[in-house]
Amino acid sequence: MNATATRSVANGLLPYAGPWAFEQAAHLLRRATFGPTIPQIKWALDQGLSTTLAKLFEEGPLPNPPVNPYYPDDPGVPIGETWVEAPYLNVDLNEQMEYRGKSLYSWNIGLIWNEDLSIREKLTLFWHNHFPLNAINDPKFMFRNNNTLRSHAWGNFRQLTKEITIDPSMLIYLNGNQNKAGNPNENYARELLELFTVGKGPQIGPGDYSNYTEQDVAEVARILSGWRDFGFTLDSPDGQIGSTFCPTNTTRA
Repeated sequence: MNATATRSVANGLLPYAGPWAFEQAAHLLRRATFGPTIPQIKWALDQGLSTTLAKLFEEGPLPNPPVNPYYPDDPGVPIGETWVEAPYLNVDLNEQMEYRGKSLYSWNIGLIWNEDLSIREKLTLFWHNHFPLNAINDPKFMFRNNNTLRSHAWGNFRQLTKEITIDPSMLIYLNGNQNKAGNPNENYARELLELFTVGKGPQIGPGDYSNYTEQDVAEVARILSGWRDFGFTLDSPDGQIGSTFCPTNTTRA
């Protein structure tokens, strides 16, 4: 990165020291959750701000994965069992993927609808908007991405960024799986710097900004070359998906 760039970093926000009444409790829960109920707001009011914040950030197990709720023609996935590691065996692949996509969508809505006092689902959506995806048609890939965001909802941003960088869906969406020796693809490297992390800052030259330069983009792409996704749709007969590093495709020194 540009060694001449400087940045002032604040130590943090001052703790809230204002009133704690029904209005403040309702405002906090509306911002931190989806549609809090009157009993939940009253509980927060009675318990106080500190207890409410602790409850919102209380660690809990990840939710059970989505299941086959009714579709009788999904081979190897009986009704009531999950499909997230099951291969695609249906003759009509598009129909099977469409069903599983609906199952995933319903599962996500159900988590939002039925969540107790927790900020996890709100933050999962926040990170989904921060690290967006588009046109990833394999529900198993989308489930993995969604669970990665949920697992790091209030965790370490650096670690989340590392995992998203080699997430199979992100490798597809921003062409990281096409970044290889002799033919670098800078799409993800540019988005990583411009949108996901440091941001541009003031422009200091043609294509160069105070927070990073074109050379930085090229170096990031070089460092990240060689990562590939596997298991997309029918590519993995055993149903396994993920990402892997291929040394023969890297331009690393």
